[in-house]
Amino acid sequence: MRLREKVALVTGGSRGIGRAISEAFAMEGARVAINFNRNKEGSLAAMESIQSRNGQAIIVQADVSAEESVRGMIDQVISAYGGIDILVNNAGVNSPTQFMQLSPSEFRRILEVNVLGLFYVSQAVARLMIARGKGGSILNVSSLVAQRHFVNMAHYNASKGAVSTLTQSMALELGPYNIRVNEICPASVETDINRAALQDPKNRKRRLETIPLGRIGQPQDLAGAAVFLCSDDASWVTGASLVTDGGLGVIPPLGRPS
Repeated sequence: MRLREKVALVTGGSRGIGRAISEAFAMEGARVAINFNRNKEGSLAAMESIQSRNGQAIIVQADVSAEESVRGMIDQVISAYGGIDILVNNAGVNSPTQFMQLSPSEFRRILEVNVLGLFYVSQAVARLMIARGKGGSILNVSSLVAQRHFVNMAHYNASKGAVSTLTQSMALELGPYNIRVNEICPASVETDINRAALQDPKNRKRRLETIPLGRIGQPQDLAGAAVFLCSDDASWVTGASLVTDGGLGVIPPLGRPS
């Protein structure tokens, strides 16, 4: 078990990618704190799934975009587990909108959750890691859009670009404390947010045509990458960006080769 006795906090862990990572961490021996904001039912289901397989998990409620709420969440995890060794910043929101239709409030909300939320949680956890003197690992869930921008998502593209830049800046400044900071950049992964759209045959066909591996990704496809980057197997890896997109990012401008 690569994460035996480690304590891992996963934000947005109640569904999709966050839940898959939470469950994979628990099966690798970690004691997991599953963060949720509104989806308590999903968090309970994730926790029960882990516990049914003899894993250890708790749920912790917090709005990551609210600094005081983040502090309360950290206190809950410390009270339950005594510290935090691994942080996965997975919580995020998206609302595809044409640039000219974007409202300032919508743009602000995306940045508050996707960027400020990551900052609040990362800084609070990093302070704890530094005080304990044992190092740690922080994994940020960014997106391929940080490198290849998608249409109707200017606000989301900008937020994930900021996540990628923060990842490298944090790796640079936290390295002396033996805190590693990396990111995964998924794309075309089927989650609750986009599952309905992917059921449309034309849309699904169009998506599949952009993926060299020939299938839509599932949240579980990212779990192995997350386990690796947060384990001692990656003890010499920091500031890295691992694209997890089935090859979508390597499709040339003229399209997928026949």
